[in-house]
Order: sequence, then structure tokens, then C-alpha cells
Amino acid sequence: MEDLKETIRLRCTFCRSHEFALPYAGYSPSAGSLVVCANCGNENDVTSLFVVAKAIGISIAHDHVDKLVAEMKNELIKSFRNSKFIRIS
Repeated sequence: MEDLKETIRLRCTFCRSHEFALPYAGYSPSAGSLVVCANCGNENDVTSLFVVAKAIGISIAHDHVDKLVAEMKNELIKSFRNSKFIRIS
């Protein structure tokens, strides 16, 4: 089985841009603070951006799990295809 490696980037709620204006390098905003979009200039709530990113991550994980389960099922069907006693449906 392969490892899942996906990058989820925060997106502006208004213009869907991935670029934010941060006051200095290495800045990590606290929960509930606002960050300014570098594209449209609107302020975005960091907590809302994290909630959306978490939902996207969960969706990606569910899709990956479904794919792995289908692959495992196919491997089991191939392994036991000649058995009279084991049926996989």
C-alpha cells in the first residue's frame, strides 16, 4: 500500500486565492484572529479557514480509504477465487 501525501492550502473565502499577507516570516496566527488576503484585501477568520481545510482533509482521507478497501477486496477475491468454502462479496 502506498502512503498518502497531499498538500492542503488555505483559501480565501472571498476570492479563493491561496496568498495571504502576513506581517513577518514565520508568522503563525492564533485561533480567532484575522488574516488579510493578498489578492482581494479582505480579512479572513483563521478558525474558519482551518475548519474548511480540515473538512477537505477528511474528504481526501475518506476517498483514500475507499480506494484501499477496494484494492484489498480485489486482492482477496484473486487469492480465494478457487476456494469452495470462502466467498467474498
